[in-house]
Formats: sequence, C-alpha cells, structure tokens
Amino acid sequence: MYKDYHALIEAKLNMKKAPSRAVVAGADDEHVLEAVFLAQKKGFVHPVLVGDQNAVEKMVRDLGFQDQLQTLIHCDAGSNPSAMAVKLVREGQGDFIIKGRLETRDLLKPVLNKETGLNKSGFMTHFGLMQIKGYHKLLAMSDCAVIPHPTLDEKKQIVELGIQSLKKLGYEIPVVGALCAVETVSEKMPETIEAEKLQKMAEAGVFGKAVIMGPISFDLATRKESAAIKGYASPYAGEVDMLLVPQMVTGNVMSKIWNVDPENILAGCLVGADVPIVLTSRSASMTEKLHSILLCNMLSG
Repeated sequence: MYKDYHALIEAKLNMKKAPSRAVVAGADDEHVLEAVFLAQKKGFVHPVLVGDQNAVEKMVRDLGFQDQLQTLIHCDAGSNPSAMAVKLVREGQGDFIIKGRLETRDLLKPVLNKETGLNKSGFMTHFGLMQIKGYHKLLAMSDCAVIPHPTLDEKKQIVELGIQSLKKLGYEIPVVGALCAVETVSEKMPETIEAEKLQKMAEAGVFGKAVIMGPISFDLATRKESAAIKGYASPYAGEVDMLLVPQMVTGNVMSKIWNVDPENILAGCLVGADVPIVLTSRSASMTEKLHSILLCNMLSG
C-alpha cells in the first residue's frame, strides 16, 4: 500500500533502477518536453526524442534543456514519428512510448500493426493510478478512455491487466472493487451480474493472489464507515486498490470530477501492449503528464 505518489516514487528510487528510455513520438511538443525533462531530472528517464530534428532542437533550446542528456532521432516531415518509436522499442532502444505532437490514431496505428507492432496480446486498456484527497492510499481505476462498453470477457482481461500492473508496483494481493450502483445482484442491472461472476472467478483463483468484491457501490468500496452503517461485512470494504468501472463513461466522468481539485493527482497509461504508453490529452496538466511518465517508468521492464 502506498499512501501517495511520493511514497511510491521513494520506494522505486530506493530500488536503484536505471532510468528508462522514454521514447517521445512527435517530440516537438512544449508541455511533453517539459514533463519528460523534469522526469529525467528526478532520475527516472532518459529522453529519446523522435521528430523533425530542426523543430525539436529549436524547442529544446527555447525551453532551456539543450544541455540535458538526450537522444534525438530525426523523422522526416510528413512521416509518422510513432512508426519510428515502435521500431526503436522493437530493436531494444526504448522502454516505453510517450505521445507527443500527433493524433492518437496516428500514435496507435503502428502499435497495432499485426506484423511490426507492439500488441502481441491483442488487447490494450487504460490503467489509471490516482492520488485522491480523502482516500488513504493511491487508487487505481480501470478503463476510462479506450473500451466504451466492455463485455464480461473484456472486463476479465481489464482486471487481469490491472492486477498485473499493481503487482509490478509492489502490491502483493491487490483488492479490486467491481463498481455498481448497488451491492446486490439484480437482473435489471446486468453489470451487477457480471460483477458477481468476476468475484466468483477471483474466489476460484482465476486471477491468482487477488481479491475482487462485486457488486459494490463506491461508498462501500472506499469507506469503512459506510460499510459498517449498511452492514456490509467484508474485511476489504473501504480498502480497495482498484476500481473496475462498469462502462468507460463512468470512469471518464469520475476522473474529470476529481481533476477539478488541484490537490488530486491523476495519472494513467495504456497497458497490454509490449510496453506501456503515455496517452494523455494535450490539455492535460503538467502534473498529470509528469506522473503518467513516472507511472510508465515503474510499469516498464
């Protein structure tokens, strides 16, 4: 359990892990460069900048980072820098990818290429890790950006990847709450039926050393007091490490509400591909970009 990002970062720094090679696809992006060089200053990454050499060098100089160690890979104007980024990773010259100045579809197209891409598993999802004011530890959340209406099988894969990610961060027995509006199973609410099935899968050992509670409402998943008042008897009530949202829109709305408070830290990346991928919005704050880069660093390798 990590109380906050500071605790997680300190734990990883104490492991003396070498800086990861962060490949920025479309590196002529001011805010991404600021975030990746700050991550370098903290000892987490070595920037590998992919893009038009003249444009990237100018921006690096304008931002005052020209003296910081970096690798610059020229990419001709009109070509897709993500294709070069994927090639570098496949050749062992990069540990994860960061979206720079390019459209998401252009970033993902080379990643998803069946012959030369990085998606051997055939399944990717978004994994968020958040520091939320009022919750006593970091809180992960499932897909709020990629899969709009996950089926039961897709939810199973999302949970598997979420558990794998948490274990890479050091969690021994991750606790997942399958969110629903209520904690009882109802045929009128299909997500409650699927949540119960996921809990039974966990009880049968399908997910290894992990706990799934479902269906469960947000208040019971995150507050012991609420569970006691409602008579919800579980030692894991109020102690979830990850929320499995029933649909993408649920997680998307929740994250945007939390993002209004500047004291909250939201970070996330794509998992399931051969390497993690930082895929933040261009409007994302510096804090979100930085912590998403740090999260990818921790999940890579």
